[in-house]
Amino acid sequence: MDVRFCLRAVGKTYRNRRTGRSSVTVPALTGVDLNVKERRVNALVGRSGGGKSTLARIIMGFEKPDGGLVLYRGRPLAEAPLQAFRRQNQMVFQNPYLAVNPLFTVRQIISEPLRIAGANPAASVEKLTEILELLELPVGYLARLPHELSGGELQRVALARALVLEPEFLVLDEPFSALDDLTAMRILLQFKKIFLRLQLGILFVSHHPRHVHALADRVAVLEKGKILA
Repeated sequence: MDVRFCLRAVGKTYRNRRTGRSSVTVPALTGVDLNVKERRVNALVGRSGGGKSTLARIIMGFEKPDGGLVLYRGRPLAEAPLQAFRRQNQMVFQNPYLAVNPLFTVRQIISEPLRIAGANPAASVEKLTEILELLELPVGYLARLPHELSGGELQRVALARALVLEPEFLVLDEPFSALDDLTAMRILLQFKKIFLRLQLGILFVSHHPRHVHALADRVAVLEKGKILA
């Protein structure tokens, strides 16, 4: 099947608490229709606050929509077995410093999904070495803590953690926003080579048109909670 995720009339509204008992509703998504293709770099581009991260979290099942339908490979997302879904679909978050445990070494960060999955220790060591080589990270980095790495290095560690279970699909939520443009483009082009090599499907969420067009095969524009193109 060519479509991995299919969204139809998806809506999401948040309720912000104000003074006393009063509150105000804030629509994040309104009637979103979107097809996310298998083995493609799908991009979702738009301004900050336009609902992109909300849509990404809904696709990954971290949030539920208030209305509409989310299908995963032709069936309701809610019916997908959670453990298998999490193994096959991984997410790389916007800020790598907030996405990892600051007390964990790089070895612990990358190998944590393998430990949870009950992988054989010998196989885990082999997989760690393979992932580090793929991302051009020295083996010596395994003993380092997050604060000892640059933003670009830590983002590669976050990607390594996402790739270690050999997923079929990745959601990248503004993964280069904390980096300067030159560093972001360099890492982005490196990521693209990796995605092509592994034949991964991608949903790349960004507010930066240059980054999007350097990486994406298909681009959808989200503006004020609605798909424009």
